[in-house]
Amino acid sequence: MARRSDPRERFALVDYRDRASVLIWVVLMGLAAQRFLTLPTRIFTTGVLGSPITISITTNTILGVLLAGLVASGTEAVLQAHPRSRYQPARLPQPSPAAGVGWLPQDNSVESGLFFSPFTTAARWVFWALPIALVVVALLLLPVAPSSLYWLVGVILTGMALGLSLAGIYSTVDPFAIGYRRARLGLNALTYAVAVALFLVVYRTRVRSIVSATEVTLVSGLLALELLRGSERPVRLVVLYAGITGLLLGQATWALNYWRLDSVTGGLVLLLLFYNIVGLAQNGLQGPIRRRVLIEHGLISLAALAFIWEFAP
Repeated sequence: MARRSDPRERFALVDYRDRASVLIWVVLMGLAAQRFLTLPTRIFTTGVLGSPITISITTNTILGVLLAGLVASGTEAVLQAHPRSRYQPARLPQPSPAAGVGWLPQDNSVESGLFFSPFTTAARWVFWALPIALVVVALLLLPVAPSSLYWLVGVILTGMALGLSLAGIYSTVDPFAIGYRRARLGLNALTYAVAVALFLVVYRTRVRSIVSATEVTLVSGLLALELLRGSERPVRLVVLYAGITGLLLGQATWALNYWRLDSVTGGLVLLLLFYNIVGLAQNGLQGPIRRRVLIEHGLISLAALAFIWEFAP
């Protein structure tokens, strides 16, 4: 008698760490190329809001685009190694009239999970946000390293952070998996750490507002997308709230550039704004924002502003 084949045998198990390690090494080689590779600079002059602006296409710009694409494809490869992405949803068979309403197939296709897969291909791109933001911040931060030792430490820390982000992303694909909450908390902490580095380095460079505000808008939007995807709300809503967060942070950066604030002070103010906007967005995704939430964020903001006023340069 022929043995009935198990549908799960069609999928070979893949260790996501192999794919993650390849991605990490490629990114580290790209960051090393940033220090040793010099390409001709292309300059374009245009006008924005009635004032001239010069856009320079440098080695950093080209590497940023290439590494962002590589990180996106590498993160997708890590996601494809997850069992949720390898079991494709199937249609439930139509119930037989003679079998009654409660009829179910006699094989183990329902128990194997082939009829339920919330991990859809259309929503997987939201998992790319944190790794891309991490690499972009590294490209902005490493050129301002005061010495070769600091640069080397920064490259090593970037590789470690990228590895932790990929492990956390893999562990948060299935919200019912063991260790999901621990991985989610780790990703939140890493996201806020990347936000701190972003705001400090952008405010320190003192480039024109059209450039710095655009950088903050794009990267803070990606970071907000990583934080808000854990709300398990529809992707359209999450993307909308993340986009609004990025736009608000970009406008705040534009306004703060008119003040003579220290880089640490300006970075901490942007971090406080990012925390409040993302926190309110998370509560808004779950339902109406209650008075208790507003009071909580207000008290935290007052305490943080007092700390910045007292101890920041």
